[in-house]
Amino acid sequence: MVGLLFSGLALFISTAASSAVLVRRDNNSTAWQDKSLPAAIRADSLLPQLSWEEKIAQMGGIRQLLGPNVTFNQTTWDNLYPLQHGILSYGSQLNQAQDVLPYANRVREQQLNDSQVPWITVTDSVNSIYVPGGTVFPATLSLSTTWDLDLYGEVVAAIREENMALGTHWVLSPELDVAKDPRYGEDVYLIGEFAAQYVRTMQERDENGYIKVGTTIKHFMYGQGVGGVNTASMDGGVNHLYNDLAIPYIRVIKENPTALMVSYSSVDRVPMSMNTKLIQGMLRSELGFQGLIMSDAMGILHLDTQSLVASSLEDAALRALRAGLQLELAPGQPACFPSLVNSSDDAEVIRLVDEAVRQNLIVKFETGTFDLPLPTLENLNQTLRAAEHLDVNRRASREAIVLLSNNDGFLPQSNLSKVALVGPFGDLLDPGSYAPSTSSNPLHGRTLKQSLEAALGSENVEYVAGVEIYSTTTGPNDTSGIQAAVAAAKRAGIAIASLGSLSVYSQDSNVGQRTDGEFYSHADLGFPGDQQALLDAVLDAGVPTVLVLNGGQAFILDNSTVTRTKAILHEFLAGEFTADSLVEILTGKVNPSGKMTITMPQANGAFPIYYDYLPSDHEGGSGSYPSGSGGCGQGDWTFPCLERNGAPMAFGYGLSYTTFDISSPQITKATNATNTTTSSGDGDGTGVITISCTVTNTGSVAGKEVVQAYYRQQSSSDIELPNKRLIRFEKVDLQPGQSRQVNFTVDKMELGYYNDAKYQVDSGNYTFWVGSSSKLVDLKNATISL
Repeated sequence: MVGLLFSGLALFISTAASSAVLVRRDNNSTAWQDKSLPAAIRADSLLPQLSWEEKIAQMGGIRQLLGPNVTFNQTTWDNLYPLQHGILSYGSQLNQAQDVLPYANRVREQQLNDSQVPWITVTDSVNSIYVPGGTVFPATLSLSTTWDLDLYGEVVAAIREENMALGTHWVLSPELDVAKDPRYGEDVYLIGEFAAQYVRTMQERDENGYIKVGTTIKHFMYGQGVGGVNTASMDGGVNHLYNDLAIPYIRVIKENPTALMVSYSSVDRVPMSMNTKLIQGMLRSELGFQGLIMSDAMGILHLDTQSLVASSLEDAALRALRAGLQLELAPGQPACFPSLVNSSDDAEVIRLVDEAVRQNLIVKFETGTFDLPLPTLENLNQTLRAAEHLDVNRRASREAIVLLSNNDGFLPQSNLSKVALVGPFGDLLDPGSYAPSTSSNPLHGRTLKQSLEAALGSENVEYVAGVEIYSTTTGPNDTSGIQAAVAAAKRAGIAIASLGSLSVYSQDSNVGQRTDGEFYSHADLGFPGDQQALLDAVLDAGVPTVLVLNGGQAFILDNSTVTRTKAILHEFLAGEFTADSLVEILTGKVNPSGKMTITMPQANGAFPIYYDYLPSDHEGGSGSYPSGSGGCGQGDWTFPCLERNGAPMAFGYGLSYTTFDISSPQITKATNATNTTTSSGDGDGTGVITISCTVTNTGSVAGKEVVQAYYRQQSSSDIELPNKRLIRFEKVDLQPGQSRQVNFTVDKMELGYYNDAKYQVDSGNYTFWVGSSSKLVDLKNATISL
């Protein structure tokens, strides 16, 4: 079978190459072959030697090299290859890395032998490499809850090395999406810092000066799609775009990411794939982005088929090209950019295509795609799942789990010997929709059932799913599964309920139970299906119960659930060691240190709930009505129903098995002119502000605390500003009784805002808070005049 596939692969490459019009124009320049020259000069040398057809081909590619079971469709390849051979992706996520590499190398080698511009492999890379066989980390949202940038850098470095071993030198990450909605990332500063660490680490240069793996920041601009859907439209004036959505991009563009992907959104009714104002005006001219700009998958096609602003594929291509798009992702076909081949006599199109192709060539030269040897199977086997990668995965997995409640100090259970595991996630791994891991019987790692069995013995773990994730195969009055789960809980005397929302890739065997991930939205943030009924039944039985949450979202946890469960933990989207780490936390071998990066709402109607709301958003329902007049708790008729500061499980929140004290902040400032310092409240100096506090472990076990600093200008000059925003954070590891001073240095220029696209920093009073979460009860403040 393998021999036949190799023969077929060689045949189709030869056939496709010979059928393409790939005649070079010889301008006698070989400068592009000089490895010592800068990438831009090499691109300028090569560009005039490419035929019109080859230029068009560089602006797209084939993203489905192989189908399931390492199969390959020659007819599809022959149809796509002539005008789409700039970028390559591996195709099905069901194929092992060791099986994919020989075929990918055959394609790469043939391209090089024919003296054509080489392929560059571009893939998604969230938890791992794109195909199975590598180290499977928790998803990005889960890793953000570590609040540990250095640890995250180690994770990204491991993913980078495994990508390079497979020959992947360009990834479609990181995401900078800010969605003021409890289903996505909430804070602009945190997103920007994690994304900057990703770009810095992934794009580290090798000994020859090549970028190891290029990055793609995305999705510009996305944040509040109608209904929480990423292909939907979104509103937003210029101050909202700059101050609420663009902040992470402004931060990460400083790291010179290789590329940027525009979103599916129509912003103020203009689809981003043709949004000249935001791409050319804001992104290029104002923010100064110099890298390549690409579409999202099928995004250009949507101009014709979804947004109905283009009359044909060619019209869509022209609109996207003129707006500034330089590469099209079209895994599902048809692609639009190939239709540009018909515009070879249009001077404007020729100029724009040359600009786009030059940018694509620069990426290939920068990443060594022209010069580096092909990856080897030997190095792949040595690199994938290296011991140091597994080690950092375990450490990150332990820190990514958030302890949300721990009534009466129920956890840890160091003497845990027997347990009933109930709920449909007990024997599943919930990895996220881009993870190369199946949810049932994962290739690497354990489910919670398997981890508990490894720790306690299989005879001491009784697993009863009780219900399915959201659908049922029995009648509405059949409660036999729930009854069986309750009986198991009573026999064990302690229950772990593993509930949530499933996010898997489209080829997973459990995809029919999927309720979470890309293209999924939630009309209700409660548990899907009958999961809440299962939990209530176990709690009604009086069995001490630990609730474990799964999925890339916040959940509504009513007061009954919070008060009656003994403890609640959220593991978000799991990696291969997440279940092992959870058992370590349950039994006290690991002290939890994760912190929320989204706010958990208290009711489905309590939206929006993000912590950095505008002051005017806090009106109503905030104690302005007399008792008994119909306010919150009296019938929930005022708005917002619940106070914005009242969410118990807010951004930055997370518990530990020890306790910490964080002192009130001391603020000093140094002026740029004299570099002298003054105390808080004195003068109107400018320059650098230092925020200092002391954090002490006041408990009896070692633990890690995340010290968070927030700020607000007390009275802004021109536009309304958030009530507070995160400005710094640091994770501190302390032994019992140990103290450490934490110092945050902030340049005053970081405290400004955009007013009609112009950045300004006001003089006046600024309040700074430090503490363990964004909740006011967890913060202490001081004010300084700047």
